Amino acid sequence: MKKYTEQILHDVKKIVGEVFGGDMRKQSMHLRPRSWKEPHLLLYQRLDDGRPDHTGIEMHYDGCDVTWQAMLTTLDEYEGGGTYFRALRKTILLRQGQVLVHPGELYHMGIDISYGVRCLLVCFTDGANPKIMDDSKSDEDRVEYRKNTVLC
Repeated sequence: MKKYTEQILHDVKKIVGEVFGGDMRKQSMHLRPRSWKEPHLLLYQRLDDGRPDHTGIEMHYDGCDVTWQAMLTTLDEYEGGGTYFRALRKTILLRQGQVLVHPGELYHMGIDISYGVRCLLVCFTDGANPKIMDDSKSDEDRVEYRKNTVLC
């Protein structure tokens, strides 16, 4: 598993450098997992089989420089879900194998699933701050996050 996560992090470093450009091209090579606990599995489940449900995560920011998440499950294994970004007013829904990279300071939430299992590999990294702060306000949150879903 470690060789796969190291390859993903290597690719994330290159992506961050390209997307943010300038000084971030060099700085992105310094990205590293925040702790020995990274990356970690994030499991959402609602199966109606007696196991405790964990269906989503409330609005938050990660407080790291860059977060990446890799989708491990297929779209037919769960209903609902996605990552809603307040500043974009959009929900990003990944396909299995896709990786979402974003500044850790962006407010976002894990949209509740209504059934099934949604599993992601998530990693909080530090060492190259893109200096993108989220100035959106909670009163701008939209209930229609499901209507603004972007399937990548």
